[in-house]
Amino acid sequence: MIERWLIYYAQKLQLSEHELRLLAMTQDRQEFARWTGKRLNIMALGCYCYLPARKSRSQHEQSSHRHLIFIEPDMQPISLEVTIAHELIHMADRVNGTPRRHRHHGYDAIAVDEAAVTGYSMEELRVLLLQESERRERIRRSRRPIRYIYECPHCGKSYPRTRKYSQAVSCSSCDRSYNPQFRLFISKSAEAQ
Repeated sequence: MIERWLIYYAQKLQLSEHELRLLAMTQDRQEFARWTGKRLNIMALGCYCYLPARKSRSQHEQSSHRHLIFIEPDMQPISLEVTIAHELIHMADRVNGTPRRHRHHGYDAIAVDEAAVTGYSMEELRVLLLQESERRERIRRSRRPIRYIYECPHCGKSYPRTRKYSQAVSCSSCDRSYNPQFRLFISKSAEAQ
């Protein structure tokens, strides 16, 4: 199914055969980490990475650039389709010389392009993203439950944590740099859990 969507959306986005030959796709997070040298956030449903060409020892030889894509395997079929289209949009942007970063998933220009390419409405795409994100969050919390809730003494903002902070931390909403006046404390509700 993945190969079918890959071919379908690559044609729709007019990606050249040459660029597609430079594409490697995986559904294995560890493999993607080996390729890129970076671990993926557990919440990531997909990821596109561009590796520029490396110069070899002799000036005449140069390896070609690569396109790498990770697709989370444990998704609904429709989410799988949309994620493949989404990552190929990133690839097409790079190939066309206009790489973009997200401002806010589901609400930015990339999401508008995603809706146009897939034929789903923006609202349908946002619902899908929310469903998959909630599912990933449940998996994440089953592995690493929230054990501590820190609170700001000034504004009352809560900071859920799986581990204790190793040093004193202050509220980032009250002051961008560390300020002992806004030092976070573990709230009583977390201690009782």
